[in-house]
Amino acid sequence: MASWILVPCLVSLRNEVNRLAPSRRKDSDGSIGDTSHAAGASDHNPDETGNTPTKDSDRINEVHALDVDKDLRKAGWNMARVVQVIVTRHRQGRDDRLDYVIWDRRIWARSWGWTARAYNGDNPHTGHAHFSARYNTAQESNTRPWGLLEEDDDVTKTEFTAWMTEWARSSAGRDALATAVLAYDPGKDAAGKVSAAAVVNPDDDAASNPTVRPAWALYRAIVASNVGQDIRGRVDRLQASVDSLLQRNTPSAPPS
Repeated sequence: MASWILVPCLVSLRNEVNRLAPSRRKDSDGSIGDTSHAAGASDHNPDETGNTPTKDSDRINEVHALDVDKDLRKAGWNMARVVQVIVTRHRQGRDDRLDYVIWDRRIWARSWGWTARAYNGDNPHTGHAHFSARYNTAQESNTRPWGLLEEDDDVTKTEFTAWMTEWARSSAGRDALATAVLAYDPGKDAAGKVSAAAVVNPDDDAASNPTVRPAWALYRAIVASNVGQDIRGRVDRLQASVDSLLQRNTPSAPPS
């Protein structure tokens, strides 16, 4: 039984961090412990062949600890945020797979309600975060998401603009915008079905399409405004021509 595996829940955590930050450094990543860990009880030791703080009920040679390098190389993310998300989910009862987390001279543990305490061990854990899983088969094998990708689901301005432009150009988007901006309703036929092609009853007195009247009123107002502006422009140009003509035909004052 010399071979060992990392408990599946921590494999899932490592995979999720990799998906969150695919360009991250992995120099300080680790699972199975070195000789210094093997000398004492550690979650980095395999639980069937090594010295561990406790044992589980199965006969699988498992390591219950994962170290993750602090350098995520991901905009908006650092190890403090990763730890915060995971610890908060445990504190809120949304997760129960970990026993404790160590990061940057602090430790959070299930045994005292996931509040932060000072960590005074030989390794301050400033280069990596340490995650220890519980020794229960149900928690060990649970590979559901850890909440990091969910937390990262923030829409950028560029993404929002692209999605809204795509939607506005779609048939559904154009219909929704027409309804919102122009109070347009495509109307219904005698069977109560909406016409996909055009307004079924365009008359402004159509009872089955009450929004046609205000839509036509708005349209007529727009047309009237455009015509009015055009007429005003023509009147102004005519007045300017008359003024110019009168000025040319006005006799000059006789010399004194």
